[in-house]
Amino acid sequence: MTDGARLGRAAAQWARTHRAHAGGWAMRYRTAGEGPPLVLVHGLGCSADYWMKNGPWLAAAGYRVLAMDLPGFGRTDGPPFLSIIQQAFAVSAFVEALQLGPAAFVGHSLSCQTVLELADTEPERVAGLVLAAPTGDRRRKRLLYEAIGFALDVPREPPSLVPVIAEAYLRAGPVRWMRTWLGGKRHDTFGAAARVRAPALVLVGEDDPVSSPKFGAALARAIPGGRMRVIPNAAHAIIFDEPHGFNDAVLDFVRGIGLAPAPSSTAG
Repeated sequence: MTDGARLGRAAAQWARTHRAHAGGWAMRYRTAGEGPPLVLVHGLGCSADYWMKNGPWLAAAGYRVLAMDLPGFGRTDGPPFLSIIQQAFAVSAFVEALQLGPAAFVGHSLSCQTVLELADTEPERVAGLVLAAPTGDRRRKRLLYEAIGFALDVPREPPSLVPVIAEAYLRAGPVRWMRTWLGGKRHDTFGAAARVRAPALVLVGEDDPVSSPKFGAALARAIPGGRMRVIPNAAHAIIFDEPHGFNDAVLDFVRGIGLAPAPSSTAG
């Protein structure tokens, strides 16, 4: 099968949505491909749809890629608020329902804290972590710094990003968005990072005012054996701004930790 055919097949699979009954929720998700599992966990206010430039490409490279709507976001109903610990439970319930076994987890923004928490509390589920544009700053004025960062990030993002996230933000609503954001500030991100034993890669955008390379380097140092990589020309929406650089970095990492892709005859 040619590369183009594999990508076309993966894109067709990714276009469909499914439901998994997990942890008391009917969690909507997208999936494509065959091979070692990669679980993509969306950032604050977003949904599985946010991975449109990543899921099919990673699947075509020989992996089983899955991305869920966390409870309360996208088209998964949920309570008005879930803490980082509760979100980690939701991710755990999702992978348990699908009987994935150990997987590599890719978090974006706030959900980097979620997958760090999962790796800390349920290490047997986690073969590796990719933390893309992570949050979790522990400075005293972290709320202020992050809010300023979000404001500065808006003009750095492509206009095509707006329709991708607008519907998800409207579905989530401002109260849920705000409560989840504030709840993330109460999570001990660096404490969880220090207890992680899975291989981890921190990815930050060169132009990200929310998750700077300086912060990314500090978080990578907090994780035993953690590494950092900077993606040129990317802002906070690193998975959307520079998908080729992001996807290549993820593939380099998962292959490097021994998650070999499925044979090309069956991938995607």
